[in-house]
Amino acid sequence: MTDIPVERLMSTELVTIGSGAAAADAAERMLETGVSSVLVVDDDGRLAGLITATDFVSLVRRNDPEDETPVEAFMTTEIATVSPDDSVEELAEPTDEGYTHLPVVDAESQLVGMVSTTDLTAYLSGQR
Repeated sequence: MTDIPVERLMSTELVTIGSGAAAADAAERMLETGVSSVLVVDDDGRLAGLITATDFVSLVRRNDPEDETPVEAFMTTEIATVSPDDSVEELAEPTDEGYTHLPVVDAESQLVGMVSTTDLTAYLSGQR
């Protein structure tokens, strides 16, 4: 497999929401855009968390889906990230964590993209 940097594979049209936004607003954004995760950003636009469809399943299980729970109350905050210069070959290595989405941040911790298992699968299938 010829290796390429993450920046050639990542998505740059990011779906983001502020950390104080209501869960219902995050769910609406996910439905409108057809994505399975939303990046949560702070007031400076830096990555603060990640909300996935799995997080919503957990929220609905615990709460009324129409409640005003802010996304920061249930977002994942311990997030693995990658750099645009990281190797896609490294991403293809299996991990115990089971990540399906990896935010891409630059040297200043600014959010620049997102790479998903869908992106990786599409790339790898084109290499065969």
